[in-house]
Amino acid sequence: MVMFNSNEHSGSLNEGGLSAEARSRLQELGLRLEVLAEVREQGRQVDALVRLTTASGAARTYGVEIKQRMTAELATAVHFPSEPPPLLFTTYLSEPVAERLRARRIDYVDTAGNAHLVWDDVLIDVRGRRKPAMPAGRASSRGAGAFGRAGLQVLFVLLSWPETTAFPYRRLAEMSGVSLGTVKTVIDELTGAGYLYERGNERRLARGAELLDRWSEAYSITLDAALALGDFAAADLSWWRGAEADLLSQGVQVGGEAGASLLDSHLRPASLTLYATRLPVQLIGRHRLARTENDGNVYFRTKFWQAPEPESWIVPSPLIYADLLASGDPRQREHGDRIRSGDDRLKRIDRT
Repeated sequence: MVMFNSNEHSGSLNEGGLSAEARSRLQELGLRLEVLAEVREQGRQVDALVRLTTASGAARTYGVEIKQRMTAELATAVHFPSEPPPLLFTTYLSEPVAERLRARRIDYVDTAGNAHLVWDDVLIDVRGRRKPAMPAGRASSRGAGAFGRAGLQVLFVLLSWPETTAFPYRRLAEMSGVSLGTVKTVIDELTGAGYLYERGNERRLARGAELLDRWSEAYSITLDAALALGDFAAADLSWWRGAEADLLSQGVQVGGEAGASLLDSHLRPASLTLYATRLPVQLIGRHRLARTENDGNVYFRTKFWQAPEPESWIVPSPLIYADLLASGDPRQREHGDRIRSGDDRLKRIDRT
C-alpha cells in the first residue's frame, strides 16, 4: 500500500480508502502504478513521485498531489509544480472543475472514475461519472493552525510585511486580529516546517515562494468567503478611480482585480473589491451603490489587519494576488501570474 503523509496542505491517499480506490481506477484505465518516491516531510512540493505505465509499455513519471476537495476556485488558485508533470488524485471532480484543470494541462484521476491523462500518443479522457456517496460518519476538516482561518490572517501579515517575523507575539496578534495563542501556534508550525528560522535573536522568513503558494491556495478555500460584508451594484464602476482621498478617509482599500489594475495596466477590471472594517454607509450612498444578492460588481470585504506603516489606498499585493486566484476566473489567474513576476513585494517573497 502506498503511504503518504497527511497534513493541512493535502489529504492522505489512505484516508477513507482513497489509496485503494485510486489504484482501482488506474487499473480500470489499463495503467500500472509504481511509486518511485514517498514524500513525508512538511513543506514538500508534491506528495509522491510515481510512474504510470500502459499495457503497451508507454510510461510517464508524475508528481502526485492529493486533494480531498477541489472546487472551481481552487482549480484556478492551486499551484502545481511543472516538473515533474502534475497528477491530481481527488475524491470527485465536476465537469466545470475538470475543464479548468484540463485548460491548465493538469492531469487528474478521481474516485468516481473521471480521468484525463495525456502524454506522447497516450490519451485517456473519461468524463461524466457521478460523485460517489460519502461514507456515513465521515466529516471534512477545515484545517487548523497555520492554514486555518485565523492562522491565514497571521500568514498574511508575515507575507505582506516580512519584517514582522521579528515582532513580539502580542504585536503580531494585534496586527492580524487573532489571539496570542494562535500566533504562537502559527510561528511554531512555520518554524517546524522550515518557513521560519532563527538568525541571532530574530526570526526570518524562508521559502517564501512556496509559502505564498500554500497561503493563496488555503485562502481560496478557507478565508475568502468568510470575509464577505456585502455585495452591491454600481451603474458606473469607474467612480473609484477618482475617489482615492474619499476611500482613505474612511479606511477603505481597493483589492481584487481593481487593485490589480493599478499594478498591471493590461487589466481592465469588471468588478471592484473594497476592504473595510465595516460597511461604509456614507460611501455607499454617495456613489449610489445598490445592494444585491446576485449580479453585483462591487464587493465589500472585511479588513482584518492593522498595517505596521501608513497604508496605500490599495491592499498589499499578496492579497491582490490571492483575490485574483480565488476568483476562479482563468483570465484573472493570468493577471495574477503577471503581477507576481512584476510586483516588487511579490518578487521579494519569491526570492526569500
